[in-house]
Amino acid sequence: MIVLDVAELHDLFVEAAETDRRLPPAIKKQKMASWVDYLPSWQAYNRAPEKTSLAKASPLQVTRYELALTLTVKLEERDRKLVWAVAHSAAFRYRGAQWTKIAKILGYKDKRIVKRLYETALVKLYYIQKKISQMS
Repeated sequence: MIVLDVAELHDLFVEAAETDRRLPPAIKKQKMASWVDYLPSWQAYNRAPEKTSLAKASPLQVTRYELALTLTVKLEERDRKLVWAVAHSAAFRYRGAQWTKIAKILGYKDKRIVKRLYETALVKLYYIQKKISQMS
């Protein structure tokens, strides 16, 4: 087993959050008979704006997603929630996680506390996987 450092763990979880959004939904929506959507303007010419969708996840991305899931099982519940909240917040964003928003959602008073707890959780996870790799 390869031991990932803290920066690689962060990248793994952000990639896992992006892969999570690319996976198909757990419950498939039923298709019903309906009229085609169109804009109620005379300039619309019965064309609704097309939405672009994400590309499907590759097998390698799904494998790394499973690795991220197995690693988070080894964390405490509070750290697990924090790691996934930060990962989903940073997914598909160039500027990274929204620390202030995460602090409000999780009930912390300051974004610096959230960032410190997140880094501490990743360090814990680093040492957990290092211990597991030494045992095998």
